[in-house]
Amino acid sequence: MSRTTRLPLAAMALLALLAPLTVAVADSGAARAAEERSAANDLGLSTAPDRRNPLKVDAFDSSAPPPPSPEACVAAGGDPGGDVCQDVLLTVRGETPLRDVTVTVVESRGLYVDPMVTTIADTGDSTTAPVGFVVQGRTPGLHTLTFEVSSPDAATRSISLPYVWRPGASPRGYGSLSGRLYGANVVDSYDCGAPEECTYRSPRTLSFVSKFQVVRSLAIRGAQRACGPASGCPRYHYDRETHLVQIGRGHIGRLSKRASYVDGESYVRMVYPRRGQRLEGEWQFVADVDEGRGIVEQRLVLRSNGRFRLAYAVDTHRYPEAPSEDTTYERRMSGTYRVGRNGRLRLNDNLRKLTEIATLALVTSPTGYPEAESRGIWLNVSVDPTPAGKRFIDGNLMDPVPGPAGRD
Repeated sequence: MSRTTRLPLAAMALLALLAPLTVAVADSGAARAAEERSAANDLGLSTAPDRRNPLKVDAFDSSAPPPPSPEACVAAGGDPGGDVCQDVLLTVRGETPLRDVTVTVVESRGLYVDPMVTTIADTGDSTTAPVGFVVQGRTPGLHTLTFEVSSPDAATRSISLPYVWRPGASPRGYGSLSGRLYGANVVDSYDCGAPEECTYRSPRTLSFVSKFQVVRSLAIRGAQRACGPASGCPRYHYDRETHLVQIGRGHIGRLSKRASYVDGESYVRMVYPRRGQRLEGEWQFVADVDEGRGIVEQRLVLRSNGRFRLAYAVDTHRYPEAPSEDTTYERRMSGTYRVGRNGRLRLNDNLRKLTEIATLALVTSPTGYPEAESRGIWLNVSVDPTPAGKRFIDGNLMDPVPGPAGRD
């Protein structure tokens, strides 16, 4: 005869509580294992251009041949002014080598993007993989481009470029940038017949002279260029909410308190020094390019006692007046200086009885506070393409030289 053992009611209640607990523990273990797998390859994403940097794209023509591949754009230098396509480079980084990573375009309204989906199958021992995309505009105005990156052993990540711009519409808002100065040391490229493109310096400055117009130069001899009906100063349109600025019909930028860009280049904010201001420091610029096309080296020392030292070198070999035997000449001055209005810098070399009128601007914090000693200066001087040729204005953004400079 079989016997049936009955459990007390209290024991049965305890089993009823333990059974779900056992399942819950098992579920939490599975979740923890999934988290460990995801944490095993924590993905990091970055883009070129930077997410804060507006990307200008050309119009997509569906009747034309497809745009070149991203590799072809990169090989052509990625110049937004000359290429028929604009390239975006997404870089994926992991804690361990990448396997079976899928990159999907999940937001591209108003844009043509190729490819829409791509896979990183196996990077070997590498923990980094770049993925290129061709981007063009279907509709004018501002667009957002978002990528989603997924992998079996990593948590899904996404990254957005919120300032993809196709000319044909203006940013909303009518903010003013009047009185602001910006500058950038830009390197341009051209086909010099070498296996790779050659580079040359292309310094650029912007002076917002009114609520509507901008000048692409600093003041000259203390006088800022005036913008009249026939002056040719381009108009600009600034949106205070997005910090987007459109200059003319086709140039786009973003001037914010964190970083400033125009046409893909990083700009610094500047301000003219006060009249009579004295500075203490040393600054220099050295061009790392194939061809200089103007001033390729600058070094300036300013003292709080009113003394200065200036040296600069000019590369002239791209000018027709340049002598064939030498393409570079140097200028050196030392003496006393005086700061006037709109950055007018009077340099007196009393020993040689020489006077140079230059333009000085101080690099500021993004909010506009002068920080020349730590961030740098901009110096324009009047130079000639040959020692006896016609003079022109040229200059560069100069970095501070760390440590004490030699005394006069």
